[in-house]
Amino acid sequence: GTLADPTVATNWVATGGWEEGYHAIVYSIANVPESIGGINLQNECNTLDKNLILVSDEDRDGDFSVTVDDMKTYIDDHDYILNLVVDTTIDDNLDNVGLQLSSGGTQNTVFQRDGDNGGYTTFQKNDNYYNFVTHDLGWAPYTSEHYIPLVIDKPGAVWNVKSLRDGVSGNEALRKSFTNAFVETKVEEISCPGGTIIDGMCISRTENSNSGIGGDPHITTWQNEHYEYHGQCDLVMASDPKFADAKGLHIHIRTKLVRYWSYIKSVAIRIGDDILEIEGSADAENNAEPQYWVNFEYQGKLDTFAGYTVTQLTPSCVSKREYKIDLSPTYEGQYIIVQAFREFIRVSFIGDARAFGNTVGLLGDYKTGKTFARDGSTVIHDFIDLGNEWQVLPVDEMLFHDVAQPQFPEPCIQPEDPRGERRRRLEESSISVEEAEQACASVTDPLSLKDCVYDILATQDLEMVGAF
Repeated sequence: GTLADPTVATNWVATGGWEEGYHAIVYSIANVPESIGGINLQNECNTLDKNLILVSDEDRDGDFSVTVDDMKTYIDDHDYILNLVVDTTIDDNLDNVGLQLSSGGTQNTVFQRDGDNGGYTTFQKNDNYYNFVTHDLGWAPYTSEHYIPLVIDKPGAVWNVKSLRDGVSGNEALRKSFTNAFVETKVEEISCPGGTIIDGMCISRTENSNSGIGGDPHITTWQNEHYEYHGQCDLVMASDPKFADAKGLHIHIRTKLVRYWSYIKSVAIRIGDDILEIEGSADAENNAEPQYWVNFEYQGKLDTFAGYTVTQLTPSCVSKREYKIDLSPTYEGQYIIVQAFREFIRVSFIGDARAFGNTVGLLGDYKTGKTFARDGSTVIHDFIDLGNEWQVLPVDEMLFHDVAQPQFPEPCIQPEDPRGERRRRLEESSISVEEAEQACASVTDPLSLKDCVYDILATQDLEMVGAF
């Protein structure tokens, strides 16, 4: 909308050398008009979101008896979300337009320009912000002490006024990226605190433990959409070169075709320069032996992987093994979990956007749920085409210890008439749907329950519930 009544701004001072941010915050909150544009804010607004944006290229110029804690309390008591547009250079790069700070300013999300069309991405910077945020020593040397603590562990963020100025003065791409990152972040702060807005709905993103791939294979995207892909080849499950301060995370799966369906035979996870490959085994004698390779060495030492702790579990029977990669301290309380049940591999995640928000691949886009092609803009709705799109290419590098067919440029092998053959096989099943449902009763997620029932009917094996 527009500000229909310009008189509300008559007391603002637009010139002069005195820039006292704390005074501006208190004055602004204390002098919000009762009505704007003829609308009574208290009486006519069903919901009143209170937001404040402080813009300054200096640090404080005022009464220093008012402390940071005083200001944080004042802002909280009046239920405002504060964003700062101040002199804040992040990692010596104007393309880093903004920063959200958590855990006392030691676990941080950086908003970075991406391309020339207004795009932006985020990455984690897990270091005390004092070590990578700098300010103009002439005008704003104490910004880190005066202003940034006001938004630490708060919904708001700090944005670099120099990036904004550089964008306004001619760098159109940077201006667009700054604007989009700022506006979209503000919308989420206002309408969906602690979550992500998808198609106008607030979706909680505090933790995601459903996304992953397993079984037939059943693929669950970051937005909990289920689909299947039955081609045989190596596939990019998830990839993020900027993971963990550019260590990079790359997860490839290898599928194997069995008549009219396929399953995940193995998974290879690369973090930094280290590769962990895990494989299932259909051989009952080999079930007691863990099937894994560390940097291509069979059953190499696996207490840690790429600097992260790995826990191996054998729940209830040797037919099932679990490998849990703890991503702490980079991403506290977040995990990659690989389960091997007989020859079937399942990969799942516990975490949120801090660790997995920038991944691409079969799991789709973390924020929107869209299943993008490799170009990052084309949305693929046909899941066979989507799987083919994410076949491992030479540029993705080979992560497995051996080579299996097919490899690009040979296409993924597709089952013949999978729907017709499946339908005929399921109709001939010796296990009833009711028996399969009873076997899968411990699976609580409705869509996973459906997948479990299908896998039992497809394999004619009630023990397939162990893969879930």
